[in-house]
Amino acid sequence: MQRMYGLVATVSTISLLVGHSSAYAEDDDRGHALEEIIVTAQHRSANVQDVPVTVSVLSEDLILKRDIFDAHGIAMNTPGLAYGEFSPGQASFSMRGVGSSDDGAGLDNSVALFLDGVYIGRGAGINFDMFDLQRIEVLKGPQGALFGRNTIGGAINVVSKKPTDELVIKSALTYGNENIFRAQGLISGPLSDNLFGKVVVNHRSHDGFVRNTLLNKDVNDEDQTSFRGQLRLALDRSDWLLSGDYMEDHREDTGRFPFRNGNFDYVGTAEALGANKPQTTAAPVEGYTDRKGGGLSLQGDVQFGNGILTTITSFRSIDTDWAMPSVGAPLGGNYDLDADVYGSDVIDHIEEKVETFSEEIRWTSNLGHSLEFIAGLYFFTENTDRPEQWSIQRNTVDTGQVIVGNEYSLTANKTTSYAAYGQAQWTFAEDWTLSFGGRYSHDRKEYTTTAVNCGLDEAVRAAAGFPNFELCGSVGGSLGIIAEVFNVEVDGSWSDFSPMASIQYQATDDLMVFATWATGFKSGGFAGSAGVEAVAQNIVEPETVTNYEIGFKGDFFANQLRMNVTGFYMDYKDLQVVRFGPVPESSFGTFTTTNLGSAEIKGFEVEMVWQLTEYFHVNANYAFLDTVGNDLIINGTDVSGKDLRQAPRNSYNLDLNYSLPMENKGTLDFNIHFTHIDEERMDYQSDLPVISERNLTDARVSWTSNDERYQIALWAKNIFDKAYVAHSYIIGPGAIGIWGPPRTFGATLSASF
Repeated sequence: MQRMYGLVATVSTISLLVGHSSAYAEDDDRGHALEEIIVTAQHRSANVQDVPVTVSVLSEDLILKRDIFDAHGIAMNTPGLAYGEFSPGQASFSMRGVGSSDDGAGLDNSVALFLDGVYIGRGAGINFDMFDLQRIEVLKGPQGALFGRNTIGGAINVVSKKPTDELVIKSALTYGNENIFRAQGLISGPLSDNLFGKVVVNHRSHDGFVRNTLLNKDVNDEDQTSFRGQLRLALDRSDWLLSGDYMEDHREDTGRFPFRNGNFDYVGTAEALGANKPQTTAAPVEGYTDRKGGGLSLQGDVQFGNGILTTITSFRSIDTDWAMPSVGAPLGGNYDLDADVYGSDVIDHIEEKVETFSEEIRWTSNLGHSLEFIAGLYFFTENTDRPEQWSIQRNTVDTGQVIVGNEYSLTANKTTSYAAYGQAQWTFAEDWTLSFGGRYSHDRKEYTTTAVNCGLDEAVRAAAGFPNFELCGSVGGSLGIIAEVFNVEVDGSWSDFSPMASIQYQATDDLMVFATWATGFKSGGFAGSAGVEAVAQNIVEPETVTNYEIGFKGDFFANQLRMNVTGFYMDYKDLQVVRFGPVPESSFGTFTTTNLGSAEIKGFEVEMVWQLTEYFHVNANYAFLDTVGNDLIINGTDVSGKDLRQAPRNSYNLDLNYSLPMENKGTLDFNIHFTHIDEERMDYQSDLPVISERNLTDARVSWTSNDERYQIALWAKNIFDKAYVAHSYIIGPGAIGIWGPPRTFGATLSASF
């Protein structure tokens, strides 16, 4: 009955809007209609209002005003998209409740990110510097047909700005509290009659947002520098773009802290050491993150009489080295400040190296009649090496930080993937278009796991093939996460066909109604950092999802109000669930990843832009999500009926913008942005790491010269200084959290020539 009421309400809303819009258009022509937004969500340029896919678009103007410069910023401005990271090298997205929590070498993310058409899959590489962008397209729901494997939750299409035809020089400087400093320089323009180039340099840094009260230092800082260069060759019948990017990122640890107790009162221990307020931690040891990586790609678009042949060749690599305290307080509450003993914590130390190669060949038809199509071939390889250590490290003034116990795991994976895909659009009657297509994918993974527990006897390690293991030295064992000594080599192959179909009806020139059926496939693989041989040998089967979606996209009131509404239902099967707990070979527990049960996901999303006057407009976006897991049996406990991870029930944002022209003195622009996110469950079994709801407000005031060459902006983020947990996880000691940024404010000066 509720669904019927919802359908009636939707139809009534459309009817009212269309009716009022027609009358309004006849009576009013104030000349402040909304501009078209062009996207490439279906591999051809189109007005987003004509695309039967739910797409949230962050334009260049929005990216600037909302100060979006990383993956966290994308999620905070896109209801229905969640983002979290244990460290900058352990990042993951969740879209509509579909996400991944196993970041091992043998499994993949559920939401894929593409930079200028190039797939970036590993978590260590997705949170790069979002600068010099034309737009960001967030495609919600499975995108298997056109974007391929591991887009089971959705896809994020990041589009950079291309070299300009005329000489452009830009620079920007930012300074703020917490010693925030940003600098950007750009030069773009012609090198000859048909060759154009661009070079951009971007730097970001700030002091630590979190105070370690035990070690008396600031952590959770930033020091990142990025470069991007492009060459564009424009010939008579073809266009070629060579792109290169590189980044280096150096930080202290993220300042993890205990916020709900498990097997010990770590919250009380941290508070006794001064970590009794927001933005504090009492970790007795230090950590860090170092990342460097980049890529090179060549895209060619060759014009033929009836279409365009596109080829994209890409090489990418990312090297990450990070070591993070796991608890954020001395283990067991053991410390003695009078004796200059800070205590011990478990350091999770990971060094990950990823190298990828991809080649895509795509034909985009331009037949000029009722049937158009896209067809392509895709090849991808990825090599990942990921050694990980869980070491107990003890810190005193006399000895410094030393390892007293260690465990080691090495996971290495080689992925080879092939795919063929196609999608057609058929306008079979006036105002009616049918889209249909699919993608065949074949993945193969060759996986190696090595595990060594330094607490086992030397004879046991030697018998398993690891005599005098260097990383053990004279230290003993750690927590027993790695319970055995072994080396396992396994492989697996998976094939999938992901079809889709969509029908759209152009009810009026400004209103399109659509219904879509789409499927998605997330590749199988192998559990990361297995502590026992039996777990390491297990094959994790693929996940699949089927999505049913209906919605409308409309421009009303003489194109001054844009409203897009989508309702969806998703059947999510064979969830790849990572968990920590006892297994027959390890009473303490180890990490295991297996396929468990299914889930039902339903909800709706609303996006609205209203140009109320020539100078004042409102953006409002809302996402409702209702998720439930079925047949989820974890460690013998039925946890069915609970929400999925990173799936807030309600999330929305509101953006108000007013521009005030001042005749010959430039333009003032006032912007205020509000974001709400409901609480998020971070574990299927435990209620401890649930993240509380967040309400955050940002504001910005800017002045732009009449010729738009100069701009001064004053900005503030989280202006009410709301303390919140941005990410959390569960281990034996309890729920461990990572603080979200505090209130920050500053000024940005920009100039272009």
